[in-house]
Amino acid sequence: MHRFALFALFAALAFGQSNDPFKPKPPGDVDAALRGRIQEFFDLHVKGQFRKAEKLVADDTKDFFYGSNKSKYLSFEISRIDYSANFTKATVVMMCEQYIMMPGFTDHPMKVPTPSTWKLENGEWYWYVDQDALLNTPWGRMKPGEFPAKGAARPPSLPNIPTSADFLYKQIQLDKTAVSLKAGESAEVIIANGAPGPVALSVPAALPGLEAKLDKVTLPAGGKATLTLRAAKGAKSGVLRVQVEPTMQLLPVQITIVE
Repeated sequence: MHRFALFALFAALAFGQSNDPFKPKPPGDVDAALRGRIQEFFDLHVKGQFRKAEKLVADDTKDFFYGSNKSKYLSFEISRIDYSANFTKATVVMMCEQYIMMPGFTDHPMKVPTPSTWKLENGEWYWYVDQDALLNTPWGRMKPGEFPAKGAARPPSLPNIPTSADFLYKQIQLDKTAVSLKAGESAEVIIANGAPGPVALSVPAALPGLEAKLDKVTLPAGGKATLTLRAAKGAKSGVLRVQVEPTMQLLPVQITIVE
């Protein structure tokens, strides 16, 4: 179960999509209907009323839903919706606040990026799971087989499974966290993505007199982006933050303006 939770975290990163301004927007009624079903489904998970959630599960996923562990959330919010198949399917990333029963997680709740998939059937949206896709993991495709006979050697475990929440927030790294600039000078900060999936970058708030530009707003797994900083006359010192989605972390860069 612990490994399944980790797979879910990595899957959420892999589901991250950029906000493409040229991508067609869903019809308003379709989007509203999906959001309403998502709200109902996850609200029942907050209340622990899982049996009532069954009516929102697709027929081909009901057995999976019955047999799987259910997570009780403290709160939730929609982080991202990505539509496909002419707006009849959707991948949703939720930020679900919950307790994770594994080392490093048990003493306080954590907001976990949680993926879910939905499809439109007979005019209604249903939560479903592509169970074949579950075999694809960041470490390769799992090959299920028979349980080893008594006395047989145990199958090898997956290497380097992290045991602390910190691993999730150490995947995106800056090559420097402090920059000194004079008026008219420029500097660059390199952002590296060590996560198994793409992430979205943004600078939600600029500092007075400081220009901040990203050469990429979507950073693929293993990729790098450059944040270019330029100080104008009258620029002020402060902390500039780069936001990462879907982890929602803010990476600080201390900016010092020198005379």
